[in-house]
Amino acid sequence: MRITLLAVGRVMPPPIRELVEDYRERLNHFVPTRLESVAEEKRDRGMTERLALEREGGRLRARFTPGAMIVALDGAGRMLSSPELARTLGQWLDASPPEILFLIGGPDGLDPEIKSRAHFTLSLGPMTYPHMLARVLLLEQLYRAMTLLRGVPYHR
Repeated sequence: MRITLLAVGRVMPPPIRELVEDYRERLNHFVPTRLESVAEEKRDRGMTERLALEREGGRLRARFTPGAMIVALDGAGRMLSSPELARTLGQWLDASPPEILFLIGGPDGLDPEIKSRAHFTLSLGPMTYPHMLARVLLLEQLYRAMTLLRGVPYHR
């Protein structure tokens, strides 16, 4: 069982990359955690947003592990408090899928077909965040959730 964060996007600048890696390492103490990315679709003049999302969606689907619990991040998803996320993550871990796969889309979000395949859609809140920071926020909240589940003093 592992957690994978799969994001559409570009190379992160060093300060963001360091934060992402810090929380990935912390989370990795509780459950093996991977970070992967797929390239954002380059748009030419004739490319529609829909076609770009479909192409990004195809690259994401190619990385899916059979039997994975798929969690799409989307502004229209469910907003959970940190304790609620911990309880939800605990239920997913108890179900023992081979992987819990968190998906972060590019600037235009996720392909609707990808969202329809998700087992759960999670929102980080009503504000808009740069996709690079969404990675940091998600990893920190997953780490916080694991500390809550394991009784490690971190959450206050």
